[in-house]
Amino acid sequence: MTLLALLACGHPEPAPRDTGGGRADGGGETDGGGETDGGGETDGGGEGLAGTAYTLTDGTRLQGEVIASYDHRLWWDESEQTSWAVFDPEGWATYPDDRSLRFVSSRDVASSVAVDLGDAPHWFDALEREACVIDAMPLSGPALVIMGNEGYHLEEDGYGDFAWDLVQTDDGGRRFTGSGTQNEDFLVWGEPVTLPLPGVVVEVVRDAPDNLPGAYADGAVNNMVGVWIGGQVYLYLLHFQQGSIPATVQVGDALPAGAYLGRVGNSGVSLEPHLHLTALYYDLAPVGASGEVRTWSVPIQWAGLWQSETVDGPGEWHDRLVPATGRWIDDEAL
Repeated sequence: MTLLALLACGHPEPAPRDTGGGRADGGGETDGGGETDGGGETDGGGEGLAGTAYTLTDGTRLQGEVIASYDHRLWWDESEQTSWAVFDPEGWATYPDDRSLRFVSSRDVASSVAVDLGDAPHWFDALEREACVIDAMPLSGPALVIMGNEGYHLEEDGYGDFAWDLVQTDDGGRRFTGSGTQNEDFLVWGEPVTLPLPGVVVEVVRDAPDNLPGAYADGAVNNMVGVWIGGQVYLYLLHFQQGSIPATVQVGDALPAGAYLGRVGNSGVSLEPHLHLTALYYDLAPVGASGEVRTWSVPIQWAGLWQSETVDGPGEWHDRLVPATGRWIDDEAL
């Protein structure tokens, strides 16, 4: 069974919703499985980390910080439900024992109430403690985020909500030269990709064909590299050029940050050459009625990054950042 069931990007029209970088409330009282209103009674005075306690219809109880919500109404396989990622730092452990994230469907919720989690660490603080932070650019030079944690990524059945699609541009902000009908027209095509933080390789796909810009076939396969970075959190990089991932990148290899992974391509579910990357959590202990073992795209931060609204700057320095759609980013001054 592959760790990654599906990752895709390149839908021509974005969905009308913005997660704004990954935090979601997911709290409030419910009446037995419907949408929550973000309110609810608070237990503990609200002085510490805000959390939510859930009681499921099967009697399961859990609580923690709600770090993400997934609106299934936007999914390709659409349904009337919302899922929440609930973080309990006490559950952090090495694969396969990590239970720090539990994914709760609104269909399984009997009731929920807002709670005070006291001095429990935020999700991002816990990731930083475990060195699960993107430390460096995977591309050389400034990159434009053509889609961040929003738009068509929210349609991807929970596998892409917190992804980024990166390209390169010229000084005028153009992504391609000529007609843009050939992969070679795109400035990012064939650019080297390096691993932006240390990890252990868990999955490699290297030989799928590249698309021509503007279309992809049903069942198109993404060339990709997936690495384990801590707990049950993985970083996946997608759409590599066919045959560009070297034979030296093998499952089980422990790679340092900066390791060469291959070249930017246009393989899989992709409409133009670009690099897609996202963090995934492998949910081996699902709660509720579905009982589905699967991966979920989860929020992660970048460390030490410049971000600019224009190709020629000026950029703003960020110690920690969730890059935004339509921004140029680099670890050198913009």
